[in-house]
Amino acid sequence: MRVLLVARVFWPNIGGIERHVQWLAEALRRRGHEANVLTLDRAFEDGRSLPPRDQLGDIEVTRIPFVGSTRYPVAPTVLAHLRGYDVVHVHAVDFLADWLVATRPVHRKPIVLSTHGGFFHTNFAPRAKRAWFHTATRAMLAGVDALIYTSDQDRELFSALTSKGVTLRNAVDLAPWGALSRAPSDGEWVTLGRVDVHKGLSRLLRALAVVRDRDPRPFRARVIGPSVVPGLTESLLAERDELGLGERVSFEGKVDIEVMHEAVRVAQLGLWPAEYESFGISVVETMGAGLLPVLQDNRAFRYFVQGRSGVLTDYADPARAAGDILRARDLDLAEWSAAARAKAQDYDWDAVIGGIEDVYRSVTGR
Repeated sequence: MRVLLVARVFWPNIGGIERHVQWLAEALRRRGHEANVLTLDRAFEDGRSLPPRDQLGDIEVTRIPFVGSTRYPVAPTVLAHLRGYDVVHVHAVDFLADWLVATRPVHRKPIVLSTHGGFFHTNFAPRAKRAWFHTATRAMLAGVDALIYTSDQDRELFSALTSKGVTLRNAVDLAPWGALSRAPSDGEWVTLGRVDVHKGLSRLLRALAVVRDRDPRPFRARVIGPSVVPGLTESLLAERDELGLGERVSFEGKVDIEVMHEAVRVAQLGLWPAEYESFGISVVETMGAGLLPVLQDNRAFRYFVQGRSGVLTDYADPARAAGDILRARDLDLAEWSAAARAKAQDYDWDAVIGGIEDVYRSVTGR
């Protein structure tokens, strides 16, 4: 089967959708399908232009121009690239999904949509988002051939609009993380992911200031990931210094995967303060390595905690978060680490890829 994966963001951008689409293309190719990617021609991290054609391993990458905001990039030329594909699989609810459904009578390709959290990642324009969701998004969902909820919280969100859909949780390539030879160091903590407005990093800083004031033991917290909002890292660095955490908290930006692996290998805890997430790929990756997560109690992260696989807290309450971090610091990590690894296996590709193939067969009749 020939599958075109359509996503507004893809390699070399770094993020959850980008990695999910890459892994899906690779998994489909391993199972004998031809899977390629259509994406946009600018890097969202820094706005640089990207070549119209590229190759990532065996995956052909086609990039098209767009106008407007990265929140809703308008790219009507997507229609010129559908020829020869059996199914078009769109990732995330944005212009590409809206346009492909609206022009379905023209291209006549089966459309599969994966939700990836919709467009409620931040508190930006909440009333406008709700109005769009209950009108334009409702109409768009009625026109897709199949709907894949990538998380349990997405099923809850979108079930208000449609009765169609199957839950196939985001899958994660756990192999490189499970292969790490863990050697956790007391007081070594890490946070992975983009520096963005909904990631809760200011809350994390305030919680760590309380940790310092309550407990004389040293710690080092490393925030690793690219900044995607101009001026945000500088603002966080200023807040860090005002709180007197300059020697304890580092913002390291975008790093090589080897640096990321080493940071997780030696970390005692993973700290995840995001106010909202559509899923949390980095959380699952690090759990696959046996890293114990201290997670913001949001809808996405709750599904990662089963028994002793993680700790839920509220980073909006610095005192509570600090207490939970300190309690996690003193746990028997061997038992909790094993539980984290076991829970991560729920999101391994082997548990998901067959279901995605079933969806493709259902819309193509093959």
